[in-house]
Amino acid sequence: MKRIFLSLILFLSIFIVDLKASDSGHNTKLKKMRADVHAPYSIMLDHYHKEKEIMLSYRFMTMKMDGYLSGTSKATYTDARTKQGGGNYMVVPQDMDMHMHMFGGMYALSDDITFAVMSSYLENEMKMKRHANGAIKTMKSSGIGDTKINALKRLYQSGDVKIHATLGLSLPTGSISEEDTMFSGSKGTLGYGMQLGSGTYDLLSSATYFNTNSEYSFGMQISGVKRIGENSKDYALGDIIQTNIWGAIPFNDNQTSISVGSEFKFQEKIDGSHKDISSIMSFAQDKEASGFKRIDLSFGINHVFQNLRNLRFAIEFIKPVYNDVNHVQLETDHEIILGIQYNL
Repeated sequence: MKRIFLSLILFLSIFIVDLKASDSGHNTKLKKMRADVHAPYSIMLDHYHKEKEIMLSYRFMTMKMDGYLSGTSKATYTDARTKQGGGNYMVVPQDMDMHMHMFGGMYALSDDITFAVMSSYLENEMKMKRHANGAIKTMKSSGIGDTKINALKRLYQSGDVKIHATLGLSLPTGSISEEDTMFSGSKGTLGYGMQLGSGTYDLLSSATYFNTNSEYSFGMQISGVKRIGENSKDYALGDIIQTNIWGAIPFNDNQTSISVGSEFKFQEKIDGSHKDISSIMSFAQDKEASGFKRIDLSFGINHVFQNLRNLRFAIEFIKPVYNDVNHVQLETDHEIILGIQYNL
């Protein structure tokens, strides 16, 4: 939360400077960019570029998970302790915080083809309770995540409408061997959600429709992730299908926009099981407690700093409104995304 607060202070400081610079009239030579020419910041690969354009981006995402779900219903501590096949787990997750730093770059080979690459750095913390004596311990993992490479192809562009498709590959640069000291005092393999990558080469695809008229913009994106085989630890994360829709309204001479959106995400169960998890101590290490269907609602703000050569800043708040999980899982409370984007 401290990091988010500092980021908001930075945003407000730059925003004030931007307003003063705009009032001074020194921006007249810069081509104005509308704040809503791109989708909300949580949506990746939403746009392509003109030939030889370069764009750099940074996103900071934080996610909070707290409480339990079983299916679509709230679950109790007792539910979270109970194994699906009978018996009890010895350890129960209490909550989880995840922070992700995402670094991206795009380059347009032509007006029709844009290449994109994205890497990430993750920091995970999960608070665990040992049922026998009530002891609390925080497990941690951090490091580089998977690297994603994509090609975007313009399919149609006329007037207000743009349509493009993407095809890509996720490289398994994130670790799937993360360990921490367990309650016993010895090292043990952390659960699936605490690992840093998929461990597999994953096929990525999407199709995006975007309509921008003089008063507002809206769009839709359908995307998917297909795992290729199992990883070196004998499992594969579930395939993903995702649909996003959004709308945005610009104001403040088109320098600022507000957006609302919705996301439907379906992820299948884990296939196989991590060969280094010899004893399943909690549902975080249980493949049966994986996979979900979820609908999120989001609210976002974009601002283009014209005196900083159209540097774009975005913030988005995301809240699940429907969850359907397998077995028992921690409930996602909210996500917050902050980001900047700069066209060279």
